Amino acid sequence: MKNFKKTMILLLILGMVFSLAACGDEADGGEASEESSEITPMTEGEYLMEVDGYKPMTVEVTLSETAVESIEIIQHDETEGVSDAALEEIPKEIVEKQSVSIDAVSGATETSNGVITAVTNAIEEAGGVVDEFKAAESGDVAEEESSDPVALSSGEIPESWDDTYDVVVVGGGFAGLAAAENASTSGAETLLIDKMPALGGNSQINGGVYASHTSRIADDLYDKLNLEPDSAEQHIEDTLEGGDNFSDEKLVENFVYGAPVFLDMMLENGLEVRESITRPGGHYGYRTYTTINGIGADIVSVQRKMLDETSTEVMLNTKMVQIYRDNTEEQRVVGIRVETNDGMKNIKAENGVVLTTGGFSGNEEMRSTHVPTLSEDDLTSNHVGATGEGITIAQAIGAGTKHMSYIQLYPFSNPENGRLDAAALIPFSGPSSGVVYVDVEGNRYVNEGGRRDVCARAAQESGGFPTFAIFGQEIVEKGGFIEESQLNEMIDSDRVFKADSLEELADMINDHEYQGESVSMPGESLNETILDHNSYVADGEDPEFGKQIDTGSMLSIDEGPYYAVPQWPSVHHTMGGLTISDRTEVQDIYGEVIPGLFAAGEVVGGVHGSNRLGSNAIPDAAVHGYIAGQMAAEGALPEFVPER
Repeated sequence: MKNFKKTMILLLILGMVFSLAACGDEADGGEASEESSEITPMTEGEYLMEVDGYKPMTVEVTLSETAVESIEIIQHDETEGVSDAALEEIPKEIVEKQSVSIDAVSGATETSNGVITAVTNAIEEAGGVVDEFKAAESGDVAEEESSDPVALSSGEIPESWDDTYDVVVVGGGFAGLAAAENASTSGAETLLIDKMPALGGNSQINGGVYASHTSRIADDLYDKLNLEPDSAEQHIEDTLEGGDNFSDEKLVENFVYGAPVFLDMMLENGLEVRESITRPGGHYGYRTYTTINGIGADIVSVQRKMLDETSTEVMLNTKMVQIYRDNTEEQRVVGIRVETNDGMKNIKAENGVVLTTGGFSGNEEMRSTHVPTLSEDDLTSNHVGATGEGITIAQAIGAGTKHMSYIQLYPFSNPENGRLDAAALIPFSGPSSGVVYVDVEGNRYVNEGGRRDVCARAAQESGGFPTFAIFGQEIVEKGGFIEESQLNEMIDSDRVFKADSLEELADMINDHEYQGESVSMPGESLNETILDHNSYVADGEDPEFGKQIDTGSMLSIDEGPYYAVPQWPSVHHTMGGLTISDRTEVQDIYGEVIPGLFAAGEVVGGVHGSNRLGSNAIPDAAVHGYIAGQMAAEGALPEFVPER
């Protein structure tokens, strides 16, 4: 790094020498500067240009004889959230600088280039010379050479601010709510913003499953359910192994040790959970709790109640479009620029900004950039706001990222729309209770206790569409993770099939269509598969796929009625995101901390490695959000974080 900086200083000195020489030449010639500023007259008017950004767009460019007067985006289908900054900033920059030599907005290159192309084409159509609008601003090169290439400033910092807070939290899901509540409780004047009209985001529609190695109710449940108690060490080991050991172990330790602390806090504030502790795929300890309604909104409602008891201000329909990072020696993040219903505002953060903006599973362009095999035809379990701009906006000020190509599919989504509904939680929670997955031929195709990526890939390679989760009445009654009134609603809506025999269940499966396709599952094949699996449960060993069978807790499927849930993989979780320290400080591309910037939740990379174990998402987001809020408020870590 020292050698790099020395080289940059040398280049700067050489640049100054050449600059002085050029000034001397210009003085001798007398007219070079004046000639370079001349603009060939254009036919003034309004030019309606059809161009391609990420998708087709219509741009109206207004030209005078010698200038670009205005640029208006008339119509576009660009990705909401990702393209917004480009659509707003690029036209303003072109008009302000009278130049089409404008840097694209990070993360929205195609959108940016689309606007620039529209202006270029308009100038040409008006009889102008595009090269005359490509002059760089005076001083651009010197500024670029003299700045630190690692610690990128955001450019001009506002001279005045519309609002000032100690801590500004961006994003109102599990992580953001935890960060805001703890920051405020720690004494910081706190603002929480969210671009959506309501708090919650993906957290609202999350499955409400929470992994914690212990809790204030754990001992009673382990005794009642005849289960072996879990340990933090086992939870850490399973998480690391489940992500192929690509995880940052310190971040895993953070959320594992913090998981029972946050869960107990929720329980103490009114959270209700079902009377079960399950062992979903990839976990080898019983540690997963399910909220009473099997949905993340149960936790969000408790968090919102706790937040209401603080002085935190909440602003909805407020979208971050820029992070301000000053150009002093410290190069600290000092605030953000937001778009509101009342226009643009600049908000100062005296202590820090906490990014909890979520992942990018709902952004077709962004996810296909990192995993080209994913297309717009792939369904997603995410809400419309999961577009990832928190990552790209942070990258614009130098933030580093990791694991961006690790994108998880949820193997058991509704095959019609990709949603993670209540029915889709049954195959997730059911492996340790004896739920069986079968293909369109009625045969098992995977170890039901396997990781999500393994189960999703096996479904896609099973030779048909969709697959099905099969279970019996005993699992409904004793599993503890299926709520009977919800089950009846699923049956009434044809989301779950119920029959008195396995042959009849196969007939019901065959009577339905799935995205317009039908299947022909042989009833005798399904019956044989379940009989075989029942024998494995009795023997305590699965010779087909090696599933772990815990005698006394896994149940056989030998009494009706019998049930089937259609299922198929959909894009679910992005494991990649911003790089952070174990203190939730965002790091730049060289691993150096960006002062005043923190992050937590799905916007962060490195926690789950190549694959996230189901039910680790909530404790990861909530615990790291809790840590980030306290760090931003007072620069201190909670007591549960291990000393290092």
